[in-house]
Amino acid sequence: MASPLDSLPEETLRAVRRAFVPPEVRALLAHLPTPLRLEATVPATDTLPTALAQLLKATTFGGALAGEIAPGELGATLCHAERRRALGPDELAGDIAALLHTALPELLPPAAWVAALEAFAAHAAKLAALRDLTAHMLRADSVDLVVHAMLSGISSGHGLGFHRVALFELDEARGAYVGSRAIGPADAHEAHRIWEAIEYDGTGLDGLLSPHARRDVDARFEREVRAIALTPGSDPADEVTRALGAAGPLRCAGGALVNGSLAALAPADDFLLAAIRPHGQVRGLLFADDKYGAAGLEDERVALLAGFLEPMALVWENLTLLRRVEQLARYDVLTAVLTRRAFEERLAAEAEQAVPGEVPLALLVLDVDHFKHTNDARGHAAGDAVLRTLGAILRSDLRSEDVPGRLGGDEFAVLLPHTGAEDCVRVARRIGAEAYRHGISLSMGIACFPGDAATPQALVPTADERLYQAKRGGRARVCFAGGVVRFD
Repeated sequence: MASPLDSLPEETLRAVRRAFVPPEVRALLAHLPTPLRLEATVPATDTLPTALAQLLKATTFGGALAGEIAPGELGATLCHAERRRALGPDELAGDIAALLHTALPELLPPAAWVAALEAFAAHAAKLAALRDLTAHMLRADSVDLVVHAMLSGISSGHGLGFHRVALFELDEARGAYVGSRAIGPADAHEAHRIWEAIEYDGTGLDGLLSPHARRDVDARFEREVRAIALTPGSDPADEVTRALGAAGPLRCAGGALVNGSLAALAPADDFLLAAIRPHGQVRGLLFADDKYGAAGLEDERVALLAGFLEPMALVWENLTLLRRVEQLARYDVLTAVLTRRAFEERLAAEAEQAVPGEVPLALLVLDVDHFKHTNDARGHAAGDAVLRTLGAILRSDLRSEDVPGRLGGDEFAVLLPHTGAEDCVRVARRIGAEAYRHGISLSMGIACFPGDAATPQALVPTADERLYQAKRGGRARVCFAGGVVRFD
């Protein structure tokens, strides 16, 4: 693309390139509501006056200062519409900030200053909101909270104000980006209701990030997103493929969709797709649009989103890695149930919630009969296979609130919150029968609070004693206060 400085000799261009334009001046020129024009004649020299070199450099920024530059005797004029302001030698020898301080009030009408102030205020408000959101994300202790803060910032009117935003996470096995979280209205009626309620209640950013706000939101759009998988296509014009290769958010404006999987989102005519790539590796795709507005997407919002995505991606990735490390520490690698330490922490937490006559708690302990013989006769690989099978049985045959754990070797335990003796026996019978069907004989002991133990802490020795009763009684059975049930 041609530059207004193309007509200048090389020694003059070197002087322009060396000039420093302060960032606040760059910002001022970028936010002027109507453009200025610099008309200048420049001699062939490498020692230009400071402010003139700065002005010439500013014409290359692509902001609100255009340039009409030609070789000749030194002279410069700033123009706005029909107004012109000649710049004297003393002004050109000073710095650009002082020059603009005196020249702009003469060139710009009051309405232009009001518009510039509004632009700065809007930009500052969005930056403040993104700063607060980044702080929320850095304080978050879970990936879920990070993602919620990120999507809230992009969709909230206090932040970037996109009507709809959705996150799609990479599923490497499918080679697709699967919808995971979303915020936004499902239709125009809901959009109006949400925005009206937010204004009526005076809900600020902290309120939008609160757990109550998360529970109160209509989740239809998120349910729709979770049913969508975005798949990159082979066509170079494919929107998903282009977004994955773009350095920043890809703006898709007008025209028919090339990528068929995007159609399920029914995007607005002007929408964004952005690759989320912490440490340079793509982990997901972000979709955003203004579905229920007439105007298109402003360049400033797109630029702010691009700047927000990088720290968001790093926080998301770091917490995801931390969660994986925690899972490795909390879950037994062989059986995928809780480790002894994690199980004991959960037992202590549930013990605090147990209340006699109101909130019961049951504990089931079990081990594999003749496990040492299996290891000695068939090898440790066979023993590991038995433990993996038992782990799978415990994970699949329990309720979502029940907690299985491996205490060590072939000894396991199952914590059953809000469960009395009768239900615990049913769980034990189901586990024992399923294990026996897989050729695994189990001995078990049950203890229940408050029936079998004066305190929840007494559950462990009581259940252990009943496990050994089952061993002494012939194995392949569960012992509890009311008797014995055999599995063979």
